[in-house]
Amino acid sequence: MKAAVIYGSRDLRIEEVEVPDVGPEDALIRVRACGICGSDVHRYLGTTYGRRFRYPLNSGHEYSGDVVKVGEDVRRFKVGDRVTLGVDWMRGGYGAFAEYVRILKADERLHKIPDNISYEEAALIEPLLVALNGFFKPQPKENDKVLIVGAGPIGLCLLQICLDACSKVVVSEISSKRLELASRLGAVTVNALKESLEERIKSWTDGKGVDVAFECAGAQKALNQVFSLIRRGGRIGLIAHYSRSVTLDPEVIVGNSLSVYGPEYGARFFDDAVKLITEKKVRLRPLISHEFSLEEAEKAFETAANTEISVKVLVKP
Repeated sequence: MKAAVIYGSRDLRIEEVEVPDVGPEDALIRVRACGICGSDVHRYLGTTYGRRFRYPLNSGHEYSGDVVKVGEDVRRFKVGDRVTLGVDWMRGGYGAFAEYVRILKADERLHKIPDNISYEEAALIEPLLVALNGFFKPQPKENDKVLIVGAGPIGLCLLQICLDACSKVVVSEISSKRLELASRLGAVTVNALKESLEERIKSWTDGKGVDVAFECAGAQKALNQVFSLIRRGGRIGLIAHYSRSVTLDPEVIVGNSLSVYGPEYGARFFDDAVKLITEKKVRLRPLISHEFSLEEAEKAFETAANTEISVKVLVKP
């Protein structure tokens, strides 16, 4: 099979590799679409976060596909099922930037895709789950004033979840393309390159600060903003990965009685995600800005790395 293998910073190669063997508890999936996650971009660019992983690597976990083979002990899935989730490329070998991906312990890790959700949308269920997990602990209420810094795919999923819970959300971003999409999805938007986010929030909250803030940008300035624009006793969700180390004075948290939550991962909200999609409370299709073949993976990664032109980039083997 063909696989996109990253050997180092901006060094991606399409290689012919062996199709993974399937153990008794495993399933083999024919990949139909795989989204490029921000974490994949870090690995491709070789940032501080990206270099935490040993090269060469394949990664790729935001995928959808069809079951083509199951192990003898697999009970919940059969050949032909449309599925997503469960990729463990660090233990399982190649990830989903390949024609096939092996899912270890399939009965525990795989999830079926409903017929009314496309392969392309299903590839975005994983980032939607990250957003749902990130939403869960800070959990904005109906009258809360909410700030999201960063309008990448997870930030845009989070926006739609928040708008289902409360009436107004401010989104700050520097990419005009992503800002335009956030506005279409219902956000009050602030272009942080052209106007003062601090002044907008001060005016909106009568100087008190927002009730809930989410950091989805992964930059020092964004981190500073969520901690400076939150009210005393507010809740902060930190969701982004960072391309380089950042600093934070703990006294900001202690002195202002803040509750700060890191992201959780996992599929416990899978049914909730499907419901949000099928009820059209979260729209995933507008987030897909580009689609590339596996042979065009390098171009796909370069596109994903340019946030001024892209939102969610899919690779379709």
